[in-house]
Amino acid sequence: MRGMLGRMLTPSRPSVTTRFAVLTTTALLGLGLGAVAVADAGASTPRAKTSVVTIKNFAFSPKTLNVKAGTTVKVTNKDGTAHTFTANKGAFDTGDIDGGSSDTVKVKKPGTYAYHCNIHSSMKGTIRAT
Repeated sequence: MRGMLGRMLTPSRPSVTTRFAVLTTTALLGLGLGAVAVADAGASTPRAKTSVVTIKNFAFSPKTLNVKAGTTVKVTNKDGTAHTFTANKGAFDTGDIDGGSSDTVKVKKPGTYAYHCNIHSSMKGTIRAT
């Protein structure tokens, strides 16, 4: 009786075949998940960021825009008259942007860029690039 009771209380060890099957399955799952992670890493490569400045009621919005160097800034004119988006020191200039139209500029280097409208001198803003 003691022999039977001893066997019942002693945890049984899985067979070599069972342990091999579990290890193989774990390894294959790990490889599969690794392949998925690599595929996702390529799919989520960041694209160039675009920020937006809106012209409305003869004002730029936002007045100050914070971006990273290399960002493209889309300027959308929601007024019924033409405006420009011109850096004070010549880093960018859209030329005339007709009412209802848009244009883009690229902020290439870090720095602070004061800008204005060449047509309406009271319109001013700033871009801060890091």
